[in-house]
Amino acid sequence: MTHQPGKSDVAADDISVLVLSLHTDMGADFVQTVCPGVSGERGRVLVDGQHFKLDVFAGDPTDSPEWKSKIERADLVVLQVRFMDAISLDRVKRMCKNLPAETPMPMAVFLLRELGEVDFKMSCPSCGQKLWVRDSDEGKRGRCPNCKKAFRLPAQVHHTKVELGLSDTVSVMHIIRGNPASCRRALSNLKVQIAGKMFAMDTMVDPQILRQPTVRIEVQNETLHGVEPIGDEEI
Repeated sequence: MTHQPGKSDVAADDISVLVLSLHTDMGADFVQTVCPGVSGERGRVLVDGQHFKLDVFAGDPTDSPEWKSKIERADLVVLQVRFMDAISLDRVKRMCKNLPAETPMPMAVFLLRELGEVDFKMSCPSCGQKLWVRDSDEGKRGRCPNCKKAFRLPAQVHHTKVELGLSDTVSVMHIIRGNPASCRRALSNLKVQIAGKMFAMDTMVDPQILRQPTVRIEVQNETLHGVEPIGDEEI
């Protein structure tokens, strides 16, 4: 990655990742899982030939003097989410809302689960009752025990994208708490995303062309013998 101002403690080819988490211990747990020997909320790790420098932010951005400096040091931001109930989602949304428009992308979401967990917590869309939904029940119609309203049970990944208004380019993946292979795989996926984004940037058209005024397209003229070419080539 290109060295940016304010990143004197980061090697020029490091990818600096800011992990947003509702709880400090969950974020620190992720860092400590992928960075051997680390005991705090920051660490550096080599994954698939790429060094990642990880830092955690937890809490309300509006109350934190660290927020701006952490964002400025980051090459990209990921969200770490445990529960999908209305209260948790509201806090996550407030975090996202406070991200500056120029925040580096891609952004990813890591859905944290305990080992062997096959369900997730969400809220009833009608009354807000917190509910456990099994992965195996995706697509079925469920009924809330509190308000008795029925609704189609979502997959956690799709529910996350819908609730947070994420685009298709944002990767949402499960990670297992305390499982190094699972957490490192999530970082490896980030590397692939970044490589794809850089390739797309390298193959873009000349930015100067994009700033030119809109013009009307040239249309081919039909002739008795077929299509009359425009210029030197046919479209």
